[in-house]
Amino acid sequence: AFEVRVAAAKARATEVALEVTSRIFEVTGARATASAEGLDRFWRNVRTHTLHDPVAYKRREVGRHVLTGELPEPTWYS
Repeated sequence: AFEVRVAAAKARATEVALEVTSRIFEVTGARATASAEGLDRFWRNVRTHTLHDPVAYKRREVGRHVLTGELPEPTWYS
C-alpha cells in the first residue's frame, strides 16, 4: 500500500539524515557548530522535522501493516 511505503520512506530518511548530520560533527569537530558555513543548522532542521512528525509512529504503522495488514489511518501527524 502506498501509505505504508511513504511511512517506511519517512522512517528511513529520518535515520539517514540524523546519521549524516551527526557524522558531520564527528568529522569536522565541535568548532563546526560555530563556523560560518552553518553546519549546525542542518542538524537542527533534521531534528525539528523528526520531532514534528515522530518517526516512532511511522515505524509502528509499518509494523502493524506487516503483522496485520491494517492500513494506516490519517492522523494529525500524517
